[in-house]
Amino acid sequence: MASHYTDPRDFVLHIRGELLAEYLKERHGKNNFPIGNKEETSEQRADRFIEYIKAQNDDALRDRVYMELEYINSLSSENHIAAFCTYAPNINRDEHIEKKCQNNDERALAAFTQFPTEFDNYYSYANIEEFVVKELTLPSTVPLSDITEARIQQFEPMVQAVYQKTYKGEKCKIKSWPDKDKIILRAYLEDLPTRDIGFDGKRLDEKRVRKPVFDVVFVYKPELKMLGVRALGGDPIIKEMQKLFCSHFLGIENVKTDEIRYQLPTTNGLANLKLEAPNASYGIERAYLKSIRLKNKGVPHTLFVDVGGRAQYAGTGAAQQILKDLGLDLNKDWEVKSIKITVVFKQTGKGRRKQVPVTITPPNTCALKNRPQDDVVRKFLKDLGIYVA
Repeated sequence: MASHYTDPRDFVLHIRGELLAEYLKERHGKNNFPIGNKEETSEQRADRFIEYIKAQNDDALRDRVYMELEYINSLSSENHIAAFCTYAPNINRDEHIEKKCQNNDERALAAFTQFPTEFDNYYSYANIEEFVVKELTLPSTVPLSDITEARIQQFEPMVQAVYQKTYKGEKCKIKSWPDKDKIILRAYLEDLPTRDIGFDGKRLDEKRVRKPVFDVVFVYKPELKMLGVRALGGDPIIKEMQKLFCSHFLGIENVKTDEIRYQLPTTNGLANLKLEAPNASYGIERAYLKSIRLKNKGVPHTLFVDVGGRAQYAGTGAAQQILKDLGLDLNKDWEVKSIKITVVFKQTGKGRRKQVPVTITPPNTCALKNRPQDDVVRKFLKDLGIYVA
């Protein structure tokens, strides 16, 4: 998680003078910001930096610097720094970052100062891993190498055409991130004009025209036979985007968009589900059933079982024990509608161990994201017979 950000001065409090001077020189051509001396406090240095920016009498420069500091701060966490250095293999973390930095705010600033293009590309990619996408089961796949840059450019007007029906998408640009087991496409489209309130010099303009940008995300994972889509416009637009991708890249016409990807066992099967022994190669320390939603087949009643806190029922099998104690494991009048499983990974490296809570509602709704650990959980769910794509 990035450090808390309130204003530019707050961020600069954590940065030493030599790194601020390097940033201003490399990114803004300012060569005369004094590094300061050892007796100077962080408060004094931050005040001096803000005064220096104001003294340039350049509103565009001031706005750009303030924007960039907030932008840099958004990636100032150990997870992001590590992922950024992995994403850009030309970066030697020890040489380029660790050698000159003492905290994550400094590391993020140094990364942006030295590698602005890579930083921008990683920023566009980073938050995609946090998205939940609508998953589609693919009847067939093609190698990742078939999805070339030329074909991606041909795909742009197709995505545009979907939104131009509602006067959106006047401009479109698709960025791509190929990886060893997936490729991510992110289409940026221009939205309808809206208005902002702002100042034009000293005059207040209450109808300043602005054209925002929205995105459509495609995540293609051939090993999992999965296409994930996140798009503005709800389920109809998502299905249209799924069909477009399958037709253009995979040669699949009229793909079925409602194929079952997830199925849940009966109450008896759920009560006896073996969660405690995942494949050792997954790096999972433990997994447990966190909650269950049941629906009665005969009457419109729903029963919700949730395990939390230091209650009587504790441990990895608590929710399953509740089913047995209530006799629900042998009662065929109740069917499982959704479950929530928490998967805890073994400790690796710095920071807290990773946890992935996942809610599953058949036939194809799942709260998994697109991080590497989420794909591990998909494999774990496949072993359990829950992920059936």
